[in-house]
Amino acid sequence: MRVVLTRASYDEITAHAVQAFPNECCGFIIERQGRQETVRVTNEQDRLHALDPVGYPRTATTAYSMGKEQLPVIRAHERGELTIVAVYHSHPQHEAYFSEEDRKNAAPGGEPTYPLAGQVVISVYDGAVKAAKAFRWDDRQRDFVDADLRVTDGV
Repeated sequence: MRVVLTRASYDEITAHAVQAFPNECCGFIIERQGRQETVRVTNEQDRLHALDPVGYPRTATTAYSMGKEQLPVIRAHERGELTIVAVYHSHPQHEAYFSEEDRKNAAPGGEPTYPLAGQVVISVYDGAVKAAKAFRWDDRQRDFVDADLRVTDGV
């Protein structure tokens, strides 16, 4: 299993991760009309934590909740106008791994929201990217598993 990103998409998501540091960033890598694009989404976690610290005990340094920019992506995906290649987010001051919190976000109720999309996690330490890793849903294991992250010069 693999997740294939263009160099431009990879550079965009890693730049987003550095800019968002010390908070987590989040967004989508999509394909529309044969071209890969990156869609940055606001991390609403701090706002939600301030409104309801019991319901949202984590801050944006260790969690993300996607903002309203996700809605046009989801609607266009549902209409078949684009494909969600991957959902991405960062782990500030932590390794690039798929955490239990990530699993809850990506597969609420144990079923993946986007079963064909990859999940990309970017590790950022002290404002610099340390690593990026990809994960994909495996039906047999009923879990997200490591996937090969391939960066190409394509569009």
